[in-house]
Order: sequence, then structure tokens, then C-alpha cells
Amino acid sequence: MRLPTLKKSSEFSKVRNKGKYFKSLYFNGYILQDQDEESFVLGLIASKKLGNAVERNRARRRVREAIRTCSLINSLHKVKFVLILKKTVLKVPFIDLKQEIEKFLSHEN
Repeated sequence: MRLPTLKKSSEFSKVRNKGKYFKSLYFNGYILQDQDEESFVLGLIASKKLGNAVERNRARRRVREAIRTCSLINSLHKVKFVLILKKTVLKVPFIDLKQEIEKFLSHEN
């Protein structure tokens, strides 16, 4: 299953400026209610501080899989969220990353 994603930088900026902020060891998250959306829309930011292209892609894949397997994902409606990944996301065990994402997503409900 492919996750719906934010495409334009203006969409990322809107979520970052108007959304609720959540700080974690592995990412900084912003979440915004949007009545125009039917389900949820995800935006991932992996800057060059994270590492080379291989590490950035690996971090994005890990986070997308953690979100895809999250139990709360089916209950999200009319929500946009952006995750700014930190370097620690590469070293953390997958189960801990998944729990942190569930904690982040439960703040909206």
C-alpha cells in the first residue's frame, strides 16, 4: 500500500506553520487538521544532516514502514502531518520507532 504524500513545499510550510508541534528523540513532528482531505497525508523531511543519500533513503523507508504498520493509521481522517527526521532514526530499533510514531499519531485523536 502506497501512502499518500505531500508534494509541494507550500503544503509542507502550511503544516509546519499552522500545525501542532511534537518533539521526539527520532523526529520532530507537525500535525494539522485539514477538512479538505479525506484521509491522511504524510510528508517526510530527511535533510543532508542525516547522512548520505543511502542513509536518508533508508531512514525514509523505515519511517514509512512504521507508519504503514501502525494500528492508528486507519483511524486518521482529515489530517496532514510532517515528520522531520533526526540522525537517531537510523540507529533506533524498529519497534521503538513504531511506538514513538504511534505516540505522535495518538496526540491528534
